[in-house]
Amino acid sequence: MSAMLPVTRLLLLFSVILLAACGKPASTANGELVVSIRPLALIAREIVGTEMPVRVLIQSGDPHHYAPNVSERAALERAGLVVWMGPQLESVLARQVALLPAERQLQLLGAGDYEYEGAAATDPHLWLRPRNAAQIAAQIAERLAELQPQQAEGYRSRARDFSRAMANLQKVLDRALWAYRDVPIVVTHDAYGHFFGSAGVATRSLSDSGKGGHGARALLQLQGRGDGCLFGEVPANDRDRQTADNLGLRYAALDPLAERLPADADYRNLIEQLLAQARSCLAEVPDVAPADADN
Repeated sequence: MSAMLPVTRLLLLFSVILLAACGKPASTANGELVVSIRPLALIAREIVGTEMPVRVLIQSGDPHHYAPNVSERAALERAGLVVWMGPQLESVLARQVALLPAERQLQLLGAGDYEYEGAAATDPHLWLRPRNAAQIAAQIAERLAELQPQQAEGYRSRARDFSRAMANLQKVLDRALWAYRDVPIVVTHDAYGHFFGSAGVATRSLSDSGKGGHGARALLQLQGRGDGCLFGEVPANDRDRQTADNLGLRYAALDPLAERLPADADYRNLIEQLLAQARSCLAEVPDVAPADADN
């Protein structure tokens, strides 16, 4: 009996340690940072640097209808942290994310002090405005700081640097778009209000739902607005091009999900690409001097 006593004590000590460990937040030390869409990966990499791999779930297609396959569900379960916008954007994915512990997921919508000027208050495409990207980065940094206290200062420092860079990028973007504030701009997606709105550039959507529907009533209301641009979404398609022709507008496709960016691109590259795509149309509108946009 005396020989069994040390074993009993060891088992008791092991049980206490195990119970204590169960009460701690899950560590991200050996897990990926999993994000739903590529723009969030561009922002997240600004915060994690080389300290953590970042995996994008939705490589192409509509985030509203994306459902993870078996291997992707396994990646979600193994992830140190899952970052997504929310059910307003990734409605099908929401069911899978709901199965994860609260500390290992970060839902961005409704959790930050975002700007919506010029955009619908319910539109989830917040990353298209640099100042909102800074808010997203700050939230990612804070959650990672909670999960990895030893790395907290590094995450927060990079978030501060990114915030300053985004404030400057927002000013550059607003100055570039301000020259086109009087140009009629029609969009197939409500999301573009986040990109244009901060500069005081108004957009008129073909669909209030943000799903690209071209209703007859909306088309009639847009008839005769004058020479301007209709912005669709990549890939460019004949349907949107024909709609632009019917409205007497020029046409260009934008890339809000960063599908056309190279693998080594960063968030600034996304905004610069969107601006270049927008200018490819706006610069062709008569009586608008593109050179003034840089002043």
